[in-house]
Amino acid sequence: RLWHHVFGRGLVPTTDNFGRLADPPAHPELLDHLARTFLQNGWSTKQLLRELLLSEAFRQSSTPNPQAKEKDPQNAFLHHYPLRRLDAESVRDAILAVSGRLDATLYGPSIQPHRAEPVAYRRLFQGPLDGHGRRSVYLKITRMQGPQFLEAFDFPPPLQSRGNRDVTNVPSQALALLNDPFVLQQSQFWAAQLEEHVPPAARLRHLFRKALGRPPTPQEIDLYKALPDGPRIAHTLFNAKEFLYIP
Repeated sequence: RLWHHVFGRGLVPTTDNFGRLADPPAHPELLDHLARTFLQNGWSTKQLLRELLLSEAFRQSSTPNPQAKEKDPQNAFLHHYPLRRLDAESVRDAILAVSGRLDATLYGPSIQPHRAEPVAYRRLFQGPLDGHGRRSVYLKITRMQGPQFLEAFDFPPPLQSRGNRDVTNVPSQALALLNDPFVLQQSQFWAAQLEEHVPPAARLRHLFRKALGRPPTPQEIDLYKALPDGPRIAHTLFNAKEFLYIP
């Protein structure tokens, strides 16, 4: 399952079934090696994740080799890094991190998620729109209703146990990024931070580097000059596929 969370596909593809009816592991020797390493390191999940994230496989490009793709169309042997969308919690946390609102404090009580219509008799209480900047792991999850923004990005129902999540690409996700008050709020917050701390001539480059990890191209500079204000530009970057996907 750790391999699944890092690479998008487990060494055994069926993360909820390792029995006789499951698919065989794509790399049985690697699975044995990782199991031994996990045991020798005192069952430390962090140590095992560190080994995966420092591996050559994790540092691969996401551009496939045509010959390798023909031989291994499912990429079971990881001849390239699979393109992956951020999961629901990471989408929310990335927006908070880029806007500068993320509170990285560890531990503490959970936060009620923001709800369009709180229902007190079902104990669905109203929380702050930005969750006080707390990471998504600190949002309170109730069996009646999960956080609505996260649900748009395939957050699993609270009553179900899932080894892997569905990954969909549906219009409601684009609409959430365009219209959700949380995204609009963080666009405004990010733009206000820029106006206070970054000179006007450097703002567009700062926006691109913070959101996408690269400078804008000359064509993008010309295009974004037509947009009237900082919040609009920040909002468009939150909606970029490059922001939502891990290349």
